[in-house]
Amino acid sequence: MPVALWSLMLLASCGVSQGPVRGFRWWLDPGVQRELALTDKQVADIETEFGRTLNHRRLLRRKFDAANAELSRAFDRGDLSDGAAEALVSRVEDLRRQRNVARTRLLLALYFLMTPEQRARFPGVVERAAIETPAPC
Repeated sequence: MPVALWSLMLLASCGVSQGPVRGFRWWLDPGVQRELALTDKQVADIETEFGRTLNHRRLLRRKFDAANAELSRAFDRGDLSDGAAEALVSRVEDLRRQRNVARTRLLLALYFLMTPEQRARFPGVVERAAIETPAPC
């Protein structure tokens, strides 16, 4: 997998410390649009793809958070049998996998909406824009 793709995934993944602010829609930032030379069509296509997958990704996040909280409570109570613990851990990890797959599919779709030149400039441009963007309150 190309280094640029990994950079895109890391920068846009929202889970990095020192990376973009969670929820930062970099394609809507006028500075990012200008530096990457994004066309209006690219911006619209990226927004469409992001929006198309948003409800599904949010649902997976809620399911994962609920299952993970259930697992934590069960371990705190200490009343799980080995079989029940294994089933609960498997459910949590399957939801984590589903979330990661959904996020990676989105990132790949966004990646392929950009030109090779835009992809090459992307990591530095978005990182600078995210650092300059104040965190939401």
